[in-house]
Amino acid sequence: MKEYNSAFFSLYENLYIVLKQELGEERALELFRKIMEKGLKKAYDSMGFEKGNPEDFVKVLKQRDESVGLKVTFPEVTDSKIIYQFHTDPFPNLKGIVDHKKFDDTYISFKVKYLLGEKWTYAPTKHIWDGDEHTEFIITKD
Repeated sequence: MKEYNSAFFSLYENLYIVLKQELGEERALELFRKIMEKGLKKAYDSMGFEKGNPEDFVKVLKQRDESVGLKVTFPEVTDSKIIYQFHTDPFPNLKGIVDHKKFDDTYISFKVKYLLGEKWTYAPTKHIWDGDEHTEFIITKD
């Protein structure tokens, strides 16, 4: 796994901070979501995956996340449930600036819908910003 790419993530942190200062939180989150969707779509499309396939979801996310220095694990992967854990905080400098549930939704919801489909949803259960040892999302198929 590569070392955490602080320059890459700092750029996104600074972008969000400036958007929030200039446009307010709601608009900043909206624009940040669009930016993340555009970048992630381009990255994922080049990786090859079958939409809705939990194994492909894990393969693509693990490869992409680790390429930017994030340690992630998937302790459970079935046809209807995936546990996705971040052991590295991608955006540590935003703690206290934005609610993690709102911010995480700008990219996690896209990952789930784009790679798995509309029948899949996610719920955060743990977060590094709350003092947990990792951030965890439970992804389930309706």
